Amino acid sequence: MRFDQDLTSNLSMIAGVRFENTSIDYTGNVVENEEDFAGERTITNSYLNVLPGLTFKYNVNDDLVLRAAATTAIARPNYYDLAPYVSTVADDEELSAGNPNLKAAYAWNFDVMGEYYFKSVGILSGGVFYKNVKDFIYVYRDQQYTTAKYAAEYPDLANPIPAGDNWVYKQSRNGDNVKVYGFEVALQRQLDFLPGALKGLGVYANYTYTKSKADGVYNADGDKRTNVTLPGTAPHMFNVSLSFENKRFTARVSGNYAAAYLDELGGDDFSDRYYDKQFFLDANASYKIANHWRIFAEANNLTNQALRYYRGISSRTMQDEYYRPRYNFGVKFDL
Repeated sequence: MRFDQDLTSNLSMIAGVRFENTSIDYTGNVVENEEDFAGERTITNSYLNVLPGLTFKYNVNDDLVLRAAATTAIARPNYYDLAPYVSTVADDEELSAGNPNLKAAYAWNFDVMGEYYFKSVGILSGGVFYKNVKDFIYVYRDQQYTTAKYAAEYPDLANPIPAGDNWVYKQSRNGDNVKVYGFEVALQRQLDFLPGALKGLGVYANYTYTKSKADGVYNADGDKRTNVTLPGTAPHMFNVSLSFENKRFTARVSGNYAAAYLDELGGDDFSDRYYDKQFFLDANASYKIANHWRIFAEANNLTNQALRYYRGISSRTMQDEYYRPRYNFGVKFDL
C-alpha cells in the first residue's frame, strides 16, 4: 500500500507499507566425505514481515534537491544456508552444516541526502546514513569443534568426530543486531566548460565511509564477543574514473579501492578471516574508423591486484592469489 502526497509546491511525501510472507519447506542431505549419503533432514517454517517506509523530497530550486527517508527492508538467508544439510570431510577434519533456524535480517534505514545538478551534464551528491539491522547473518567458524559439541547440536545423527579430535566447523548464524552508519559523496561531471578539445573530458568519483558495530556474536566457548564489525563491510571505498570523448575517439581510465574488511567470523579474534585491501586500475579506448566500425583496446587489473585473505592481523596470510593483467584488442561493428 502506497500514498503519494504533494505537501507544498516544493515538498512531496511518499508513505507506504509492504507485507511479505515467506514459507519454507526444505529437505537436506547428510553427507559423509563429500559423496557418501547418510540420510535426510527436513524443516518447514513460515513468517510474515511488515515493512513500512516514509520518504520526503524537497526541491530547494531547479538545481538543488534534498531527500530524507526512513525505510525498512529484509535480507533473506541464502537458500543453501537454510537447507538442513550436514556435510563432513574426515580427511580434512572439516564439517559444514545448514541452519534451518536462520531468520531473515530486518533493517531500519535512515538516510538524508542532497543532490546538486549542474547546468550542463553533471551532478554532485552527498548524504549520511544509519542502519539498525536485527538478526543479521554471518558465517560462524569454530576450529576447535569436538565430539561433545557435535553431540549437543546433532543428537539424532551419528557422530563423525573421533574423541579428542578438533575439527573445523562452519555454519551461517544470526547475530542479535548491528548498527551501521557513515556517509557518501559522489561527483559526476562533463568538463564541457574547458576550452578546445578539453571539452571532451569527464570525471566521475565517489567515496563511502562505513562504521559498524555488531552485537550478539559468540566465540567458541559461548562467550559474547565485543568490538565486532559487520562481516562484508569495508570501512573505506573509493572509485574514480577519468574519460575523454569526441566524435571518433573515446577513452577511460578507472581506479577502484576498497579497504580490508572482516569476511568471516571465527571462534575468536585470532581466527577471524579478513579480505585484504585492494586497488584495481583498468583502461579502455576505442576509435571510429568508419560508419559502424570501431577498433578497441581494453586493459584490466593493471595493478595485478592480489586476491588475499588473512587471519586476525595482516601479517598472517591465509590465501594469496595473483591473476595478472588482462588485455583485449579487437574490431567492433555497431548496428
